[in-house]
Amino acid sequence: EWGAVAYLTQSIYGRCSSTTSCEEVRINNNSDYITGYAAVNNPTCGYTADDRDCNQSGTDSMITQPWNTVPGHLASTTGNISGIYDMSGGAWEYVMGVMISKEGKLVSGRQSANNWRSNFNGMFTYPPGTSASFTTGVDYPENDKYYDLYNYAENDETYERMILGDATGEMGPFGNVLLGSVTTRISSWFEDSAWFIFYWRPWLMRGGSVTWGESAGIFAFYTDYGHPADHIGFRVVLSP
Repeated sequence: EWGAVAYLTQSIYGRCSSTTSCEEVRINNNSDYITGYAAVNNPTCGYTADDRDCNQSGTDSMITQPWNTVPGHLASTTGNISGIYDMSGGAWEYVMGVMISKEGKLVSGRQSANNWRSNFNGMFTYPPGTSASFTTGVDYPENDKYYDLYNYAENDETYERMILGDATGEMGPFGNVLLGSVTTRISSWFEDSAWFIFYWRPWLMRGGSVTWGESAGIFAFYTDYGHPADHIGFRVVLSP
């Protein structure tokens, strides 16, 4: 579903009609993680631990403005008030994209330590080859159309495991670049973040976060353990 929205955004039905430009969706840089905000100035560098002019986040109206303002419209998938917001920046968003274990089984998360699991029943992936599993949570949906499974790998650059159509497999070529003062892995689409899941971080996230600047975007993807965190959200998708 994320891939469908991403591709529609960059089509004539989204931001690329005859009356709008094909600029990337503007990042939501509101540090309170309030939905529907947009950066007043487009970031020109990637993630920075401090607040630099090239990538600012905060709550001041000189830095970020809401959905019903001119800058706010730039954070919409359609470039106007009627689109989908928070597809770039805001909080990272977990999607139902998970790696299978080395044995080809469904995964819960990295390990039980530090609560690094999703609460779905399944295997742990760390250390590689572990047979430990989580069994006191909830089962995955019986119908596998509700999640994407990616093959096991022990590094985050094995991009051939991606699935065409989900806005990962079509994002290449991939590479490492210096954005501002930070080296990051990117794809060819707007130089968005492109770190793929592997045994250390088996769950897929999308979109970027408030501080990720130029690395955030509707085509950005990153990895995590499957655990809950205050900077990671999710979306509810209605599937007929």
